[in-house]
Amino acid sequence: MSANKKRLIYLIVYLAYTSIYISRVNLSVAEPSLEAMSLFDAAGYGVIGGLFSTVYSIGRLVNGTIGDKAPPWLMLSIGLGVAGAANIAIGFLPPYIGILLLWSINAYAQSMLWSSVLCVVSSIYKGPYLKRMTSLMVTAVASGNIIAILLGGWLILAFGVEFAFIIPGALNILLGGGVFLATRKISPADEVEDKRSHSSIFGLLKNRDILLMCIPSVFHGVMKENVTVWMVAYTAFAFGVDLGESAYYVLLIPVIGLIGRLIYPFFLKLFRERENSVALFGFAVCLAASVVLLFSGLGLAVAVVALGVVYASTSMINTSITSIYPMSYLESGNVSSVSGLLDFASYLGAGVSSAIYGIVIKSFGYVPMFISWILISVISVGVIILINKLRSGSVKPSKAKTEPNNT
Repeated sequence: MSANKKRLIYLIVYLAYTSIYISRVNLSVAEPSLEAMSLFDAAGYGVIGGLFSTVYSIGRLVNGTIGDKAPPWLMLSIGLGVAGAANIAIGFLPPYIGILLLWSINAYAQSMLWSSVLCVVSSIYKGPYLKRMTSLMVTAVASGNIIAILLGGWLILAFGVEFAFIIPGALNILLGGGVFLATRKISPADEVEDKRSHSSIFGLLKNRDILLMCIPSVFHGVMKENVTVWMVAYTAFAFGVDLGESAYYVLLIPVIGLIGRLIYPFFLKLFRERENSVALFGFAVCLAASVVLLFSGLGLAVAVVALGVVYASTSMINTSITSIYPMSYLESGNVSSVSGLLDFASYLGAGVSSAIYGIVIKSFGYVPMFISWILISVISVGVIILINKLRSGSVKPSKAKTEPNNT
């Protein structure tokens, strides 16, 4: 495959994955307007966010396993198409139960994508470029957040809240067609890797390293997803910022997150290619930023920057855990399933916590959420230190073929 063709495939997949976040964060941007229309309250919104993360987590587990065998074009084009259709349907503003159902369909469709994205990247890039291009692909998350806030806020103010769902949905469908054309000749993982060493999902669950990694995966998911779920509502609640004004403030959060994604290769090199050490550093920064968030009296700008730092740090953690770490299972053809399992843990934590936060926030405000972020950051630091100690040789390594081939 020529270098230009690789770049074209990579660009189309990057844009497609970016569009998924436009069709996810749009609900956060539209939340104040939908609440003003009495379609739901803070608790109801928390349930929607929680259900999205829960359905997404289950889908990542299922589709991660399927992604080891199914051609990437199939997973990507179907996922984008269904997510787009669900968003367009929400644009007709059905009752609360309809939004709940359609947002769950959107969640499952979006869960079909990331594992297949990793399969595409690992098929067209090898060697030293693989980690670099994988970490660059993850910047699509922050890019999608930035575009969603700008585009969603403008669409709501210019045309109405309906178009914050209709336009992103149409974009999903359009890029789904582009992905089909670009990736239709790329083989699934099990056609290019050693099938003899491939492990089932049950085999992966016996892997001590993966099971321990699920703990920080759960906890970083709680912070990462709830920053995007609650950022618009928090600025409106705590500082009385309206939609038009809040878009400019909350935009800073994904911008800082994008910076975190972009500088990830620097930190990976700084920590000598040890993705676990980057994750450990990220949780330490989350701890410090969460402490700052306890003091809303410091002002809107400080709060938004602190949220942005949490988002940037969890973005770096996310790159380490669900993108770089699964690549160490490339030889067994388990990149998709390992990524799916860790994302399952991440979004399960996000889903459960979002529903709980919705109830707590309605009664007690946002401080309890920030206190919980401090606690889970401390626990995650301890778990990653334990993983690093086990890897250093204090415990004899497993002979299983699904053990990671690097640290």
